[in-house]
Amino acid sequence: MRLLYVLCLWLCPFVLWAQKGKVDALNQLSEKYQNTEPKQARKYAQEAMELAQDLAYRQGEALAYKNIGVVYHLQGNNAQAIEFFLKALKLYEKEHNEVGIAHTLHDIGVVYQGLQKYAEAQQYYDRVLAIDHKLQDKKGEASTLNNIADLYYQQEQTEKALAYYEQSLQIRQNIADSVGVAISLKNIGLVKHTQNQFKTALAYYFKSLKIDETLQNVANQSATMVNVAEAYLKLQQIDSSEIYALRSLKLAESITLKREMIYASGILADIYDLKKNFEKALEYKNLQAMLKEEVFNEENTHRISELQNSYELDKAQAQNELLKKSRQFDRLLLGSGAVGSLLLLALLLVLYRSNQRKQKANALLKEQNEAILLKNAEINQQKEEIEAQRDAIEAQLIELARQRDTIEDQKNEISEKSEHIESSIRYALRIQQAMLPYEQLIDESLPYNFIFYLPRDVVSGDFYWFGKIDATPIYEERETFDGIQRTLMGFQNELIVIAAIDCTGHGVPGAFMSMIGNAQLNQIVKDGGVTKADSILNQLHKGIRASLKQHETQNRDGMDLALCVIDQEAKTVEYAGAKNQLIYIQNGTLGELKASNRSVGGHQDEDEKERVYEATLLSYATSPLKIYLYSDGYQDQFGGAEGKKFMRKNLKRLLMDIHEEPMAFQKDILEKTFLDWKGNYFQVDDVLVMGIKLE
Repeated sequence: MRLLYVLCLWLCPFVLWAQKGKVDALNQLSEKYQNTEPKQARKYAQEAMELAQDLAYRQGEALAYKNIGVVYHLQGNNAQAIEFFLKALKLYEKEHNEVGIAHTLHDIGVVYQGLQKYAEAQQYYDRVLAIDHKLQDKKGEASTLNNIADLYYQQEQTEKALAYYEQSLQIRQNIADSVGVAISLKNIGLVKHTQNQFKTALAYYFKSLKIDETLQNVANQSATMVNVAEAYLKLQQIDSSEIYALRSLKLAESITLKREMIYASGILADIYDLKKNFEKALEYKNLQAMLKEEVFNEENTHRISELQNSYELDKAQAQNELLKKSRQFDRLLLGSGAVGSLLLLALLLVLYRSNQRKQKANALLKEQNEAILLKNAEINQQKEEIEAQRDAIEAQLIELARQRDTIEDQKNEISEKSEHIESSIRYALRIQQAMLPYEQLIDESLPYNFIFYLPRDVVSGDFYWFGKIDATPIYEERETFDGIQRTLMGFQNELIVIAAIDCTGHGVPGAFMSMIGNAQLNQIVKDGGVTKADSILNQLHKGIRASLKQHETQNRDGMDLALCVIDQEAKTVEYAGAKNQLIYIQNGTLGELKASNRSVGGHQDEDEKERVYEATLLSYATSPLKIYLYSDGYQDQFGGAEGKKFMRKNLKRLLMDIHEEPMAFQKDILEKTFLDWKGNYFQVDDVLVMGIKLE
């Protein structure tokens, strides 16, 4: 008995530590899923709360209350949100946890702000800001400044709001808080929106969206898309507004964000009013009214006031309750030894009775076995008669089994080979993806761009290439009595080379060609320093033919491409193409630069000594220029009501219709149009479309 007691005392701290770790893990899971799967987040927080209560682990219990409150707030249930925030606040105050107090006060302030109770919200934010400064919590300070800015914004004090938003953004950028930076960018966009600077607002919104898409923050994406939809509506771009309002509503519905659902349904109602689709307009107005009733009803507001009063009363009684619970715990500890002894005696009694029952069962089993032996003798005689028949059947079964094993071996062999092939293709995909230039590098040099890249199979015969050539000195060489003399004549400007390439074939064969093309371009441009567009294509043609030994073999593989050399200082674009044209738009007019009718690589006539490609120069010194490079996969796709090709003329018309949109949105429209056109038809080729805006 004494040994058992000592063992329990030794193990208890380790068990308690492990259980507390489980509470912390459940709370972390809850926080992770708050913006993506709120129901799952609340489930984890509920489990954390119940376990923390059993362990008397107050810090874990408080955080669980807070997490449950956050989920309720996101879903528009403010009364229950406040209830759980106040429970958390009580425990944090008892534990003197200033970080927990600050975070919970912040959440309560957010709820009051949403209910337009600005004075109450300001009081909570002031308390939070004081704690942030005391703890030197920069992330918390940025969040609080952002919320104070929200208060000014909601009270139409836009200049004060903008100042606080910019302070918050500066801190978040300094500490690399990506989530916070996205929120601040969106909020600055809101101020510009209020000041009727809708295009400036859209620029901030799209920067925010890009970060949130990277972070997969569904809640923030939904909120920002509502703002994008409203800005497009103000600019009377109704179709663009509709696209983003529907996307926002869909994301909000996926995780039950009622506030975003209210805003999105309201904008959609306005859109369908303008489109004279009154049936849909009424549908979204009814949806908005129903959601508002759920979120802002009087019962919730009254409940929040009751909870606040209850919190103040409970706080005054806290000391008396603490003393009472301490005495109860002493009595519980005193009685726990007696309870443990009784439990051990009960366990011993159960084991004794179980042993008695086991002995009786063994005796009965022995009698039954003797009867079974007699019965078995009779069965054995019948068995011998059956075995003769069985032998004949067994011979047939052996033959069937042999055939089955042969089929199974063949099946396994095919499956194994298929798995090897799929594994190899997946590995090839990783290699090809590593070959493609980082989009971040392209963004740094060409900030206004998009790349719509959709391989037909796992790996692709289409690829894009990017190179940046630093400024280089230019020398003039003259022969003198002292030998060759070099004179520095100046410097060649920094150049950017970008290309969209379509190799022969697709899938694995096309991917092999893309690797060869990429290696050749690296050697020609980056290593060899060739920067004239037509010369690059000429050298690439020679390199492909040499690599594939096409002058000796029957290999005819090659590639079509459009290539541009961009001089950002001179503000020029030099283009050369092999079968792939360049589309450009300038001053509201669409133009097209023709390509050579010969591919790079492949067949070359015996009398063709040199493959010649022509270069064309465009200037954007006086007005912005948008250029589009593409393979033939988009225009050759079958689809639509009649199963016809999309055609290049429709691609040009589509680009003309959308060219004033932000580049990221142009990509979205191109992708949606392509998928809608394709429908259930098979994708016939790899697809690559690149757009660049030069100012």
